[in-house]
Amino acid sequence: MLGPERLDHVAADAVVPEQLVCYVRAVAGSTPRLFDSCLGYETPDDLVLIGYPLHDPPQSLFDEQALSRSVDLALEASPAPKITVLAPTRPQQAPAVTTEETSSDKSSGHTQDAYLALSIPAPAPNQKLRNLLRRAGREVTLDQSRALDQEHLALIDRYLECRDLEPGTRLIFRNIPAYVQSCPGSLVVSAWLNRSDDPPRLAGFTLGDFTSLSTAFYMFAFRDPDLAPPGTADLLLHALLQEGEKRGQIRMNLGLGINPAIRYFKQKWGAEIFLPCVETSWERRPRGWLSQMQKWISGSKSP
Repeated sequence: MLGPERLDHVAADAVVPEQLVCYVRAVAGSTPRLFDSCLGYETPDDLVLIGYPLHDPPQSLFDEQALSRSVDLALEASPAPKITVLAPTRPQQAPAVTTEETSSDKSSGHTQDAYLALSIPAPAPNQKLRNLLRRAGREVTLDQSRALDQEHLALIDRYLECRDLEPGTRLIFRNIPAYVQSCPGSLVVSAWLNRSDDPPRLAGFTLGDFTSLSTAFYMFAFRDPDLAPPGTADLLLHALLQEGEKRGQIRMNLGLGINPAIRYFKQKWGAEIFLPCVETSWERRPRGWLSQMQKWISGSKSP
């Protein structure tokens, strides 16, 4: 297990959200460990290795030798029966996939995406985007805090009700309040409707993380489709970018592309691919598996 000083080191150098140790512990409850230069999270059932080495210079994030050393150490040190590696490339230790398996990423335990990022200060928005920001700015008021109230939680619940999500993803969203409460680097930016004849109503909110010294993170975003005026999501992202600039960060990691709609939203701001992300999972044979199998074969041949 990592000591407090190593945790601080990891968080300060984070370039992908999975290196934000406080966040992962809050939403997943797994135990962080360093395997050479790569961070891992362990439970009795699995080990997730974040295959982006935590050392300079930045191009070392593509250091395949460092990745290979970390995977070897993880396989040796962890008894977890399943391993998942998030890295720029598929690790060489992963079992080879058959021709049939490669026809389906899911069946081969292999998925691929990319983290998108914006430089800070961000590129100037185009005219269409400026119009959206102005319109939203007239209709909502932004508020920054480190708290979620019942309206925020209701938007999270509404999001979960409307989407078909895997159990692990649902767990992450359910644990957002714990993340905000326990991680001082998180920041909630809320958009409240400007309507004098009504009590304030929440049109949307976003969560950023500013733990890393170099990289700000666009973590989550929610909006009420019935209340949020056009441009609300853009105005919230713009607020996070301004916060990152105030804190002296040089980039904002916007997360993975996920799907065409999410990629479009990020790319209209000028986001570009920052790091490829290949997720590779495989089941590990328990120690002694080969000798046990050989004994079984020998026994089956006995008279």
